[in-house]
Amino acid sequence: MPGETTATGLDGVLARVALLPELADSDVRLYAPVEPHPIDLAAALAGALARPLGAPPLAELARGRRTAAIITSDATRAVPNRQLLPAVVAALNEAGIADDAIDVVVGPGAHRGATDDELVALFGREWLSRLRVRNHDCRGVCLSVGVTPAGNEVLLNPVVAAADLRIALGQVEAHEFAGFTGGPKAILPAVTGYDTIVRNHSVEMMRHPAARPGVIEGNPIHAEMAAAARLAGLEYVVNVVLDAGLRPLAVGAGEPLAVQAELAGFVRGYAGVALPDEAPDVIVTGPGRPLDLNLYQTIKPLVAVEPLVDRDTTVVLVADCPDRTGSEDMLLPFAGARTPADVLAGLAQGYTIEKDHAFFIARFLERCPTVIAVCPGVSDDDLRRVWFEPAQSVDEAIVMALGRARRRGRRARPLVYLLPRPQRALFTTATP
Repeated sequence: MPGETTATGLDGVLARVALLPELADSDVRLYAPVEPHPIDLAAALAGALARPLGAPPLAELARGRRTAAIITSDATRAVPNRQLLPAVVAALNEAGIADDAIDVVVGPGAHRGATDDELVALFGREWLSRLRVRNHDCRGVCLSVGVTPAGNEVLLNPVVAAADLRIALGQVEAHEFAGFTGGPKAILPAVTGYDTIVRNHSVEMMRHPAARPGVIEGNPIHAEMAAAARLAGLEYVVNVVLDAGLRPLAVGAGEPLAVQAELAGFVRGYAGVALPDEAPDVIVTGPGRPLDLNLYQTIKPLVAVEPLVDRDTTVVLVADCPDRTGSEDMLLPFAGARTPADVLAGLAQGYTIEKDHAFFIARFLERCPTVIAVCPGVSDDDLRRVWFEPAQSVDEAIVMALGRARRRGRRARPLVYLLPRPQRALFTTATP
């Protein structure tokens, strides 16, 4: 039924799907990383702050500075701000930076800022009253801090630019084209100007073969993010790795690239999932929270499962999407197009930043043309605009997908993969 992902969570939905009588004669397999046990974040954070990577302790780094800007993520990332801020602010206070000299800047990149309710959820009322918390606006006034080696002028949030010390809180996980989140991504795209972001997220950059999940080496998008962080003067980050239940698995503190590399290595250590020998008939998947906020973010699992599918695979995509599509621009390239190739060709004209996910949808549909979407927050018309077939429930979508599999007749028993949050996995030819 609509809203069932809200009621039971993605894991509950997939557990129920595995028991559906309609799947009794199918070969059903679960593909997901085996995650480590959660850690005691307070204790691990104290250790990370005491032994930072590639940087002095935060209180020492902050000594002699008058002001600080703390950058953090918007509601699409589950950064545990409430658990990280006390120790970070205490170190700044120890160095002589008072609360009234600390700004917290929420970095949504080119997307909408956090709502009042989301700010309360991200920080709690205590921190909202104690520190100056504000959203970055990429279309507002930004200041130039230099040009990257690739020629991209870095336009920076003025509050971040004016601070004597710039630090960031963030989460490290695989990213669909930047390799990994966290580290330098706290600057570009989080708190840079629109023109800087659109050049970094251009179709030409995303077409690079190294602009893939889990790839940092040789990735031009990541390289430019690193260059932008250096130009912006980002000196220190506190980053976490979270499990599927949004519980902390690891934490690192220190120089941005060093922390990102350390935690990316940690993720690679458990997130590798061997590519199966054959493409399935059906994949049932979804991004889970908080990426199920809207359709724009919900596209991420499709990027992740591209290596697993072929033209005879049907993907059932499950997400609540209470914020609806999350982007009108993402839908525009499909207007008047007849094929995914038309969409990809049209992106060269009038490209805007949120058309990046139109690129990913079209690229996926070239490889796997059939996506059935169970997204109760998105209208059927909007789903059809991106050539997804709407379904009113997961059960209905499964019946539709199995019907297609049986008509195609590739196997006597349809092969069905259940892939919770595949954007958290790194699909590889190596045995995990």
